[in-house]
Amino acid sequence: MAADDGRFATAVAYRTGEPVIWDEEHLRTLTQSEPVLMQYAPYAMIVVSVPLRTDRRRFGAVTLRWAPPEDVPPESMDFLVGAADRLAVELERAAGDGAAMESPLVPAFIPESPGAGSSGSTAVLYRFQRLATELSAAKSPRDIVAAAQAQVVRPCGGRAMALCLAERGRLRVVGAAGFSKADLRRVDGVLLTPGTPEADATVNPQLMVFATGKELRAEYPGLDRYHDDTMAWLFLPLIADGRVVGCCVLSIDRPRGLRDEELAVLTMMLGQVGRSLQRARAHELEHMIARSMQHGLLPRTLPHLPEIVSTARYLPATGGAEVGGDWYDVISLPGQGGIGLVIGDVEGHSLEACGTMAQLRSGVRAYATEGHDPATVLNRSNRLLAELDPDHFATCCCLWLDLETGTATLASAGHPAPAISDAQGRANTPHLPVGPPLGVNPETVYLQTETTLAPGSLLALFTDGLLDLSHPDIDAGVERLHRTLADGRGQDLELLANRLVGGACPEARRDDDMALLLVRYDGAREGPQRRVARVFVQRRDLQHVRRLRHFLQGLLPGWGLAALLDNLELLITEAVTNALIHADTEVDVRLRGYPDHLRVEVRDSDPRPPLLVANLGPGEAGDAEAESGRGMLIIDALASSWGSSPAGRGKTTWFELGVADQL
Repeated sequence: MAADDGRFATAVAYRTGEPVIWDEEHLRTLTQSEPVLMQYAPYAMIVVSVPLRTDRRRFGAVTLRWAPPEDVPPESMDFLVGAADRLAVELERAAGDGAAMESPLVPAFIPESPGAGSSGSTAVLYRFQRLATELSAAKSPRDIVAAAQAQVVRPCGGRAMALCLAERGRLRVVGAAGFSKADLRRVDGVLLTPGTPEADATVNPQLMVFATGKELRAEYPGLDRYHDDTMAWLFLPLIADGRVVGCCVLSIDRPRGLRDEELAVLTMMLGQVGRSLQRARAHELEHMIARSMQHGLLPRTLPHLPEIVSTARYLPATGGAEVGGDWYDVISLPGQGGIGLVIGDVEGHSLEACGTMAQLRSGVRAYATEGHDPATVLNRSNRLLAELDPDHFATCCCLWLDLETGTATLASAGHPAPAISDAQGRANTPHLPVGPPLGVNPETVYLQTETTLAPGSLLALFTDGLLDLSHPDIDAGVERLHRTLADGRGQDLELLANRLVGGACPEARRDDDMALLLVRYDGAREGPQRRVARVFVQRRDLQHVRRLRHFLQGLLPGWGLAALLDNLELLITEAVTNALIHADTEVDVRLRGYPDHLRVEVRDSDPRPPLLVANLGPGEAGDAEAESGRGMLIIDALASSWGSSPAGRGKTTWFELGVADQL
């Protein structure tokens, strides 16, 4: 410590040359104003500091801690001052004999009795070392809780622990072990206002110890948790970067209790835990913002056109990777009957890569809507990227599709060619001259090629995360993709997309982002217009569900499907209401009529799948999830088939009604 640091009695005694006595109240005020000091006075005590000085020289100070706190008798103070003066004289004599008087890097600590605590100190140092090692390797709050439980709580006789961080005026449980879910629910969200032990330990930083649950409830009569009277209860502030960031709730075996030195060690170790939690939460917040940014850059919805059926998947990398730069887009081209399909991948996994992706996607979309062909779009995007961000390059593939003729025009900048399969399952990918990635050379001139798609053709535009890059043979991965397309040519497009991305499991480990744009070209039908319809329902507009039923009553008779009306009204009502209430986003309803069935897709921006509840006991009050499950049970009972898949920003819940079944 610095000699002029007035937060420490030792420094004050050294500077003034006078004995210093700080009582419990003074120490409490000091730690509440500067919580970081709690590690030096973690339990009730008084501090006495006596200067080591002679008339000619000051050497330092002798500081003692009294625990539990008690008044210091005058004769004890006289003894301390006399002992310090004699020690100072000895130090001055030693200095005169040439002994070095340099201050040590670490103060000398003298136990209460000679030889006491040597083995205990070794054990404590070992625990500190193990805790530091495990915290440095921790990647999430869950890892931090496990380290704290093993190295902090159990050695102290702890049975349960909850770690809470302050967030927007409330305490949020970020990790726990040993507590019931009911207790954790009651703690999570506690207001940071006086009146609860968790808030009091945080707002007015102090270590609070209660010998039993009964003693705790006597102090807090309205408390609805911690009823185990066989345990002692501790509430300790978590301190990081010199401020209180939350609290730790700890229950320990009451007969064992904790000695003052154990409380001191516990407080210091929890300081490490608090700092680690802050870092982990900050990393999670940054990661969440990045994911939200990337998620928001994906197309809100895909076009609903008679000539094509489309779906998309995006799955982020896992295993510690940062946000990536994969993207896809579907663009309505100027003129009559054309759409642009775009897939791209910016190198790296970082916020910078995501930002570059956003700029590049906007540029590609702008050039496409100006009417440029795929090669020209890539030429201009290449120069744009070279000007915007010379530190990143990107791959991109553009495919413009004429919906009337089936003519597809393709160009690629370092990106794999789309996988194309005809209605018979034969690969139909044309030879595509692949230029260098965007941003490598601003003078590159990209080339394009054309092919014609027959009705029933499948197109898969993808990023390399879809391929199994753990194997060096990339061609084998592309071949597997073609086989899957061929095998799934008669399969529902949502189910086929799930197969292509490996089951669409968000929790699966992936070292790279994965994007897929899957399109089936049905061709332009001669004669009557193909039966497709689309309705947008605004967020929380439950009244629109009634108008949607009226829309169906006017639509289905014109399609010759009036027999489906009753069941369709019920199913759409359940699916749309479920999306409005539980997804809390706008809803895109799509209908497409086929000769033998009617397909309905309900798309929202919540990626969580709907819940199917198998059974509720009689008289059981259902929660929100149960209500959602009842709606899905109706769909499960009446639809000929149904499912739910992640798509774009959210999910698609779809069902089909067989035409023959209703006649």
